[in-house]
Amino acid sequence: MKAMVGKPAIKRVFSKIYFDPLQLMEAVEITINESTDYELSILGKTNNLLSTPNKDSIRNGIAIKTHAREVAKVGKKINFFFNPEIGDIFITGPLTSIFLNDLEGKYLGALSTGPFGILRGLGISRNKATNQLTALKNGGYLIIIRGYDRDLDILANLLGEKQNNHTGLIPAAT
Repeated sequence: MKAMVGKPAIKRVFSKIYFDPLQLMEAVEITINESTDYELSILGKTNNLLSTPNKDSIRNGIAIKTHAREVAKVGKKINFFFNPEIGDIFITGPLTSIFLNDLEGKYLGALSTGPFGILRGLGISRNKATNQLTALKNGGYLIIIRGYDRDLDILANLLGEKQNNHTGLIPAAT
């Protein structure tokens, strides 16, 4: 009789851009409700947070900020930095420390190629990282989720992404 050795759980990264704040908030809620083992970070342009309130306040960036803090438990606070290629950016979640890592008096995320390097370091492909940063620059919200491979497969399906370990979920840098 052969001893069965279980496959070790591997942490991976799932990332996706949302342009619609309602879809972003829905994705955050799904992520949080699905598992507490996920590490969820969100990046967006600061001007999305500072938009003027209107009668449809759910589409207002301030609602996203509040929702991200309260409902999603993404992070206790939102931090900000300026990137010359993208503009003013907010970030919340566990990746904050990477983007705000001090590199000779400047945040890593504030360097021209800093966000690109961080995304590549997380295992996101060159093309996907480039497309996501372009979308971020154009007002999209980048959601990055770190979790175990099997859990992320389920989450990717829930979020409408038909991905698996071979086509889209990226092994997380440890």
